[in-house]
Amino acid sequence: MTNTSTLRTSSNPFLSGNLAPVDVETTAFDLKVTGTLPNELNGRYLRNGPNPIGQVDPEKYHWFLGSGMVHGIQLNNGEAKWYRNRWVRDRNVAKSLGEQAPPSDWPADHAQFASNTNVIGHAGATWALVEGGSPPIEMNYELETVRVSNFANTLPQAFSAHPKRDPRTGELHVMAYWWGWGNQVQYLVVGVDGKVRRNLDIALPGGPMMHDCALTEKYVLIFDLPCLFNLELAMSGRSFPYIWNADYTARVGLLPREGVAADIKWVEIDSCYIFHPLNAYDAPDGTVVLDAARHDKMFDVEQRGPNEGLPTLDRWILNPQTGKAKQERIDDRPQEFPRMNESLLGLKHDFGYFAGISDVFRQADLIKQDLAKKTTQVRHDGANFGYGEPVFVPRENSKSEDDGYVMALRHNTETDLSDLVVLNAQDFCGEPVAVVSLPARVPNGFHGNWIAD
Repeated sequence: MTNTSTLRTSSNPFLSGNLAPVDVETTAFDLKVTGTLPNELNGRYLRNGPNPIGQVDPEKYHWFLGSGMVHGIQLNNGEAKWYRNRWVRDRNVAKSLGEQAPPSDWPADHAQFASNTNVIGHAGATWALVEGGSPPIEMNYELETVRVSNFANTLPQAFSAHPKRDPRTGELHVMAYWWGWGNQVQYLVVGVDGKVRRNLDIALPGGPMMHDCALTEKYVLIFDLPCLFNLELAMSGRSFPYIWNADYTARVGLLPREGVAADIKWVEIDSCYIFHPLNAYDAPDGTVVLDAARHDKMFDVEQRGPNEGLPTLDRWILNPQTGKAKQERIDDRPQEFPRMNESLLGLKHDFGYFAGISDVFRQADLIKQDLAKKTTQVRHDGANFGYGEPVFVPRENSKSEDDGYVMALRHNTETDLSDLVVLNAQDFCGEPVAVVSLPARVPNGFHGNWIAD
């Protein structure tokens, strides 16, 4: 069979191979399952990613700006009921498709970017998310766009791509940013009712691209890192005007959960960039432990997407009393998209799951880290298979942290199709529990979640 994925070439590496978009929306029912899907997995596995519509200029295209497309697989009582992929209808997508713009809670001139980064379930709804000043977009169960939301008139301006759900309260914690605010970010807490109950402005020395945050029982972690908004680039027409600034001091802020900006304890770290933390927690001695995928820098030479060297798994011990940090390398294998058993988010964790990557964020193997035993398992299914972000789902009545399932989308370069692989997390490199064959290719994307019914 022809390896068609290698035929998709472009001068822009983020439009080549399995980073290239698909051009149709597909609906398929009664998917083929190899193995046995656990009956307890009733819900949807959803994944979001950039998927530009029509022709794009490869010299100007930035991976972070492609139109959002959500892919979904519904599982129910041991069967894979359907697969769907749908563009997230912002006003630009709707115009490209010849459709009416979706209803919006905002004025017509409100900032709106492609919601292409994450997709979550919260307050009984499905939300497509992006950062940088854009609001969340609500989708229905079948992934049709419902509206551009302001959370029932409680969202001040912007949301972000990586809300952290406190497993003890069910609330979402977010660090939002928008170039129009100048040098500040905004901390938001969204209640279980889907309304913002707290917002706090935090002034910074610059305007960083703040992709994610972390949570402990005591603190919210603020990543103030040297990838900054650049007004000259924006005025010159650059579509994504964030660039590396080697002179900017990298630091992590420890904001007490219900504190104010003046309460933040800033801890300097080595110059680096962090898209995604695995987790953080409070140590008994008062320090904070942070595990994250570390990049040396971001958007310094390469301006079309993250490709400034391969990320590693590192740990920082942050001391709020001294303002200093200790750092250690946990694993130098290239890896990103860290996930964990999120019932322990903000608490001490022993396990992490990662997508192994090569240059230009190409898909590779899956990785399981045992941080207590300091051992690593690498799942390699063959040169023609590449995995995206893994998601951990605890087993019903689970007995231990890694007692559950790991779900991930996997692309096969020989067939140029994708499948959803369900693994036993405690037999990570063994035979899959089940493989759901999809009738389409799912491009390398960003983030997704298991949303139980």
